[in-house]
Amino acid sequence: MNNDNSTEDITPTNATTSSILDGFEFVPSDGVPAINLDKQRRFYVNSSAQKLLGIRPYQRLAILYDPRGRCLAIARPEAVADMSDAATSNYNVDKRYYMSARKFAAMYGYDSDKAPYSFEYDRGSSDGKVFVFRLRGADKAEG
Repeated sequence: MNNDNSTEDITPTNATTSSILDGFEFVPSDGVPAINLDKQRRFYVNSSAQKLLGIRPYQRLAILYDPRGRCLAIARPEAVADMSDAATSNYNVDKRYYMSARKFAAMYGYDSDKAPYSFEYDRGSSDGKVFVFRLRGADKAEG
């Protein structure tokens, strides 16, 4: 026991944030960013996804789809400007954050009677121009 009346600083001031968080997992909030495909065959961008994407009404976005992974990629126009098919993937976000998805639902077999389908945020590009959303339960259904 130290009797010199000094207090030992036990605060890990030299520890990095990543070392302090080793072993921890991120806990998703109730407001998981998601793109929902509803019964009217519209994509809806929920409020958490609106904030994540930084989008506003009347903005245009490109949507790409990976049928094997059942993932949507939402891309800002500048991210896909040099891709030849980008001109055909031009979605307009309306004032209530809906986008028509009739062609998408028909092309990829999303039955409106089984809607809604929820694509939850999975990952994004480091430059903030592309965001990937995976169909909820898709990884479990494929395993």
